[in-house]
Amino acid sequence: MKVRGGKYRGARLKMESGRKIRPATSRVKTSVFDILPMDLSDRAVLDLFAGSGALGIEALSRGAPGALFVDQSRKSAELIKANLAKLGCSDQAGVINKRVSTALNQLSLEGARFDLVFVDPPFDQDLAGKTLAQLESAGILNEDAIVVARTSTREQVGDHYGALQLKDRRKYGDSVVSFYEEKISQNPAAPSEKIL
Repeated sequence: MKVRGGKYRGARLKMESGRKIRPATSRVKTSVFDILPMDLSDRAVLDLFAGSGALGIEALSRGAPGALFVDQSRKSAELIKANLAKLGCSDQAGVINKRVSTALNQLSLEGARFDLVFVDPPFDQDLAGKTLAQLESAGILNEDAIVVARTSTREQVGDHYGALQLKDRRKYGDSVVSFYEEKISQNPAAPSEKIL
């Protein structure tokens, strides 16, 4: 897996083999970042179920000032740290080696706030919807925060979770990427065809 854009473009990331996970393909990752705002310089990033850290690292490469990575696997946490060290951006990042639900509770208590969140859990384990709901209720999303969730085509996720509203949804092979936006001052609305 290579970084697709920004200052680390072309850098190859270490990937863990043998786990029953489905990392986002280069095509999916490129498409996601084509849809996201080009300027990430004011976006604090949270990468949940981070795996190798590819999504959060891509955001750092494209100008995000900092990223926090969460994965319950110790091997994944070590892999993320190795990839960050390889790129020389460890000082811009933190790694939490805990269950995502536990980490979200911790971050809520600490008063952490984020502007861009990736939710990429293992497929078909009913984790995406639960995580989106907890993420919204934790109070760690800034106004206009964007949440990107990837699921399998067999999973169902809602169009809104509290103030977190669906804005766009794209299908790529057997995966679906849903883009949500935190609109604290508005009531949940029907999803729009408009791209973020």
